[in-house]
Amino acid sequence: MNEREILLVIDGTYLAYRSYYATAYKSEKILQANDGFETNAIVAFFNTLLLLLKDYKPNYIYVAFDSHIKTFRHEIFDGYKAGRQKAPREFYLQLDLIQKLLSALNIQNQYCDGYEADDIVAKAKINYTNVNVLIFSADQDLNQLIDKRTAIIKKINGEMKLITDFNFNEYYDFNPDQVIDYKALVGDNSDNFKGVPGIGPKYATNLLSEYYTLENIYENLELIKPTIAKKLSEYKQNAMRDKYIATLCTEFDLKMPTLNRLSVSQINLSDNAENILNEYQLFYLRHKIEQSIKKAR
Repeated sequence: MNEREILLVIDGTYLAYRSYYATAYKSEKILQANDGFETNAIVAFFNTLLLLLKDYKPNYIYVAFDSHIKTFRHEIFDGYKAGRQKAPREFYLQLDLIQKLLSALNIQNQYCDGYEADDIVAKAKINYTNVNVLIFSADQDLNQLIDKRTAIIKKINGEMKLITDFNFNEYYDFNPDQVIDYKALVGDNSDNFKGVPGIGPKYATNLLSEYYTLENIYENLELIKPTIAKKLSEYKQNAMRDKYIATLCTEFDLKMPTLNRLSVSQINLSDNAENILNEYQLFYLRHKIEQSIKKAR
């Protein structure tokens, strides 16, 4: 990546889920306020956010969240993400408070009904063109955004790793712009994509190495092993649908904040933020946020 200022874009829904499930069932005592309101996900969310600010020292920060309703992808495919278990009510209560606290701290965060956090991350990338973009998420779909100015921070084997266009092939057997083609061929349990029967990861990477895109594979079926070509032909409609669904969308109406509003220097422990932290007895988190703001300045 070149020597530009850095924008950290966080997949807020992913981080909230990870924060909730990493703490909800692994400790004997769940963090709670005096009234019984659970706060474990809130503490873990902001602990990670503060760690990212400390370790990567971005100039700007932005947090994206999923739609509050079903997305356009559900309209195309009824079974989209059908296998995912709905999180408990305690998670959503904390998610709401995470978003309120982000806003109270003047950390810009947005959602757009009908679209996923991934789509907003992609929109941020194309909107803020004069900075390098670091994305924090485990979502494989976001790999399609990796290029010379965009990298992804992932937790791999317990360590934070920076996946770039330079080292991408150390982790994957295809290129960033082939992510959606690979998913269409192999499938993805998290999205309920079934893939093309008979095509596993190795055969898919061989096909993509030879023909590069799903469309080009279909244009050259006569050159492919007949039994595989038959399966490809039989499941073409599903494969093309899944590639379309996996492609991140940026053509939707969402007014993005100016880059200046994303500046880390704009983070502020406002009276509203202090009131929220005090109300839920998040005193140590308040101290950590205070210290982080001082260091950022």
